[in-house]
Amino acid sequence: MIESCYWKEDLLLHAKHLKTAKPKRWTEKLVVNFEKELIISFFCIRKLFETHKVSELSHKYRASVFCYAPAGKKITRMNQWDIDEVYDLKKEKKATKGISFLSNQFIHSCTIFAYREKDRSWGGVYVCSDFERNKTIYRIPIKEIINILELVGSDYPSSMTMTWDAAIDDYKVVTS
Repeated sequence: MIESCYWKEDLLLHAKHLKTAKPKRWTEKLVVNFEKELIISFFCIRKLFETHKVSELSHKYRASVFCYAPAGKKITRMNQWDIDEVYDLKKEKKATKGISFLSNQFIHSCTIFAYREKDRSWGGVYVCSDFERNKTIYRIPIKEIINILELVGSDYPSSMTMTWDAAIDDYKVVTS
């Protein structure tokens, strides 16, 4: 990745689109495209993190999410989509998670399930990676997703420090 501005412009455009999206009808294609855009956006975010194109501000950001434990059934490939049956959605716990962690939930999503608000605007998603599926599913409100896209999309580091670290046999990179 040579220049990150093109990647970040896409994130900002996606955030702007999410703010105004009020789909009239709920169609399979609409939901698939919504979920696909989120997965692609969070892949871009992960790439920006891994190539040190964001500052510590993005690295330190903690998103407010909601967690739901499994309801007692083993979660498998056959039932992972029945989130209201396999997770206890009545027992919500608030948590904070870093952007890298959330990016991995989208990129490696075992389950991703979009939901809308009563006014038809996107409400957010329930998502968990295959690794997390038997521990918890996360509900990420659309406002938090927009915050993340805008933060990373606007985050241009002003400095970079590279220090050799013998323990990892490579340089440690810190941006600010």
